Amino acid sequence: MIRIDPTENQIKRAQELFDFKVLNNSITKGDGNLAGALGEVIVCDYYNGEQKNTYDYDLILKDKKIDVKTKRQNQDLIPKPTWVAAVSNYNTHQDCDYYCFVGMGYDLSVAYIFGFMQKDNFYKQSIFGKRGEIDPYGNGVWTFASDCYVMQIKDLLL
Repeated sequence: MIRIDPTENQIKRAQELFDFKVLNNSITKGDGNLAGALGEVIVCDYYNGEQKNTYDYDLILKDKKIDVKTKRQNQDLIPKPTWVAAVSNYNTHQDCDYYCFVGMGYDLSVAYIFGFMQKDNFYKQSIFGKRGEIDPYGNGVWTFASDCYVMQIKDLLL
């Protein structure tokens, strides 16, 4: 896992990435768009990628199409290996090679690149959860907000 403290320049570039309020099927109704865009900028900068921002993928890294999945978290918590990386069931048909998972503090002051997983391997190794079901990785207290696939971040690659 890699900790990144976003710069003002990165935040400004993230704000310029999107000129709309709500993504289709957004779980947070658009509230997490800036964090998602910042996750893309951070991964692109850290790995010296090429920003693309298509429906299917966000970046090109070493000739691979990467879709960045950013999840907001309490910035006071250091991520634990048992935390989950998730992909909404709505996004399973995106034409990308890899997912990159990022945790972002609500105030955008800290981000963690959790790691990558090749798309096909993600679906082979992840668990499917239906909306309202208890997340098996959530210590019995978390339920799925939407149908999605999850796996623990300890199983990702950097």
